[in-house]
Amino acid sequence: MFPRVGCLGLNYRAAPVEIREHLSFAPAAAGQVRTRAKREDRLDGFALLSTCNRVEFYVHLSQVPHADTTTVVEDLISEVPGVDLPAVRSYFYAHEGPAAVRHLCRVAAGLDSMVLGEPQILGQVGAAYKDAEKAGTASGALAASFRTALRVGKRARLETALNRNPVSIASVAIDLARRIAGPLTDLRVTVIGAGEMGALVVKILRSFDAGRVTILNRNLARARSVAERMGCEAAPLTHLAKQLADSDLVICATKSEEVLVRQQDIEKRRLVLIDLSVPRNIDPELGTLGGDVQLFDIDDLRAGVETSLNKRRQEIPKVELLIDEEVRQLQLRLRKEAVEPVIAGLRRKAESIRLQELERTIESMGELSPQSVEQLRYFSRTLVNRLLREPTHCLRNTAAGGESGQVVAVVRSLFALKDSDRA
Repeated sequence: MFPRVGCLGLNYRAAPVEIREHLSFAPAAAGQVRTRAKREDRLDGFALLSTCNRVEFYVHLSQVPHADTTTVVEDLISEVPGVDLPAVRSYFYAHEGPAAVRHLCRVAAGLDSMVLGEPQILGQVGAAYKDAEKAGTASGALAASFRTALRVGKRARLETALNRNPVSIASVAIDLARRIAGPLTDLRVTVIGAGEMGALVVKILRSFDAGRVTILNRNLARARSVAERMGCEAAPLTHLAKQLADSDLVICATKSEEVLVRQQDIEKRRLVLIDLSVPRNIDPELGTLGGDVQLFDIDDLRAGVETSLNKRRQEIPKVELLIDEEVRQLQLRLRKEAVEPVIAGLRRKAESIRLQELERTIESMGELSPQSVEQLRYFSRTLVNRLLREPTHCLRNTAAGGESGQVVAVVRSLFALKDSDRA
């Protein structure tokens, strides 16, 4: 029988941000929920996974009658600051048993992310597990579930190409630049615009150890702020002509209503231009020059994004097979673990009876040589081990097949095992 592991949560798929805002957990609130969970008799384990796109509660229910995942979690969070339970209740989804573990595995692998295969979620799942361990709420079954999910996430990234293709406009732009212009370490790069897109472009460039990166912006203070964070240079937009003459790659990511880079600004030499702006801020006519000047706009890149997404989607069946394999292995381990306390209790009771009867027999036989006593001990141990071998194999084999419940009950009844005999 699978442990009573469950998941209750909501995410970006069904709950818009204005709904998700009603289920926010600052560190203090998260700590409060974990503390309450530790004191909750209906729970053996609890973990909270909270990101900008999802909030999920993972629980290991105790054997208290009538306890269910939804009721227990809602009771835990109903009075937590920042939680408006009536506003979010209808958006919850719930999973129980192996389905809850499978969902956690899909989350860790990035199959349930807004950006398919995004890598950050694996670290967030790991952090949720560590927080549960630190709070003392990571029960054995819950810990095993999280370890399985983390293993799936790592295998998905190592054994498939789920996250090997860029899927954002900025990442596709950099990938294109690397293929067209060559290694970024050898390039002089100018980024026009210090907004969100421009900063992301610079961040990706720095992750590839691009050579000299200069960011231009009308607001020089903003350009300098981005440059300081990213470790690059900054200059005002008035230096554009000078930068164009001294660049191998130019990426424009502004919100200007006018063309910033014109045909007359470009010398006839090898130059790659990428325009991420809408409306376009690089003169489209530059794309007709041919020769060493190459221009790409956002529509060219969108095709690359869709191609990358399609490549990632092709990896989903491979990841699902990994999940199937890992969940099956987890079920097998947990089933075997479930009967081990009964086997241990059975052996302890048999050993207690063996020792009692052995001592009684030795006393009744009067003077015995040490060799005779040892032979009696060996005989009694061998007899007990031989008698218990088949019941032990039977319990483990039925556990592997998922049908141990009735057999365990029969064994406990036949040998009068009490709860105290199981641990």
